[in-house]
Amino acid sequence: MVEGKRIAKQIKAGNLETFQEFYQCYFKRLHNYATLFTNQTDVAEDIVQEAFFKIWNKRNTIDCNQSLSGFLYRTVRNLCLNTLKQQKVHEKFVDFAQHYEAINGIYKHDFELTANTDDLYVYTEIKKAINELPEKRREVFKLSKLDGYSHEEIATQLSITPKGVERHITLSNKTLQQKLKHLKTAIFVLTLLP
Repeated sequence: MVEGKRIAKQIKAGNLETFQEFYQCYFKRLHNYATLFTNQTDVAEDIVQEAFFKIWNKRNTIDCNQSLSGFLYRTVRNLCLNTLKQQKVHEKFVDFAQHYEAINGIYKHDFELTANTDDLYVYTEIKKAINELPEKRREVFKLSKLDGYSHEEIATQLSITPKGVERHITLSNKTLQQKLKHLKTAIFVLTLLP
């Protein structure tokens, strides 16, 4: 633990050599750990590098009384979970898109709709409803649902708490569901967002 505190203090002070030693000591183990989560070595490598990058960029905030290696493992784990969550959302959307084309073709044929008329209407209504949200709520919603930022990243970027981010998203979802209740497709599309 004493050695860990020394390393944390040196990294906090900006000692690049100590940081490189810390990197070399933990990279392979963390890469193996992340690979078990993601099942993709290249994605795991990106995750581990991002975790080290976060530590170096936020070195001024390092708590020397806490385990830096423990913090690093937690960061890698959280990044892995976020990556898996994004992959699941993407898979859900691809699955939806594949079925949507077939269903939509029948729907358009049955109702003799011209191409893209209905899609454009739904898209326009969703965009309009999002733009009518209060400014901060709209900003949080877009960062989370459209840009894929985590609650923590949004909280840092907008100088609010993660709970505040969660509250804005919950209120946004309720408002959008209420405004778009006449459009079942729009509500379905919104539920696919992470």
